[in-house]
Parts: sequence; structure tokens; C-alpha cells
Amino acid sequence: MARKRGKNKTRRRSFKGINLWNAAESLVQANIVTQGAFNANPLEFLIGRYSSGYGNSQLAISNTGGKNKIGVGELLWDGTGKTAAEERTAAWNNVKNNWVGMLGMSIVTRGAFAGAKKLTKGIRRDINKGIRMVGLSNEVRI
Repeated sequence: MARKRGKNKTRRRSFKGINLWNAAESLVQANIVTQGAFNANPLEFLIGRYSSGYGNSQLAISNTGGKNKIGVGELLWDGTGKTAAEERTAAWNNVKNNWVGMLGMSIVTRGAFAGAKKLTKGIRRDINKGIRMVGLSNEVRI
């Protein structure tokens, strides 16, 4: 049977920029995971800067209440007197001890962001209109 001739559907392009709302939620979720597993926020975990400052692993681990802060450097190479395997074991033990709290906080965070997203629908729409007027609608959205 021949194809029906008619109006062609307009193709919609998917958004390829960054959604700031989703980025904020992702940062909060990453903070929950890194606090629970490594006792550090995401920035401290990635770059290894603690109250001691930047630099090698000896300065990067600080004792806070009996818990060591573990960064990506400690997980990958030795430099603190502990082996990387011991650091991974410590991180896994932190996950075992904190998984219930991490899961609960993650669920509450998701619910809070979903609720806040509905409450701020009109405000976000107006902000997105302003972003479109500036010409950044392909790069940024809220």
C-alpha cells in the first residue's frame, strides 16, 4: 500500500545544553555519596584539598572524629603510609556503615527537588523566557 501523503511532522531537536536544576540536584546527590563513603564533599574528594591545603596525600587526610577523609588520590596511589587497598577497604566500610542514611537522604532529596520543581514552575518558566531573550536557550535552562 502506498504511503499516505500529507503534512510532514516538524522534527524537534533535543536540548543539548545544561539544565541548572538537574545539575544542582546531581551535586547534592554527589555530596550525599561522598560524605557517606569518603567523609569529604565532592570537591574535596576530587582535588584533595582539605583544611590542610592542597598537595600530597600526607596533608590531604585529616582526622575528624576518628574518621579519615579519603580523596581520589588516596584511592589510586599510596602516599599516606596506608596502601590504596586499605583506603578502599575503609571507604567500603564507610558505605556499609552509612548506607541506610545515605539511601534515606537520597530519597528525601529527590522528593524535595521534585516538589520544589513543581512549586517553582512559573518562576522557572519566566527565567527561561529571559534566557531565551538573551540568546542562551540552547546552552542553559533552569
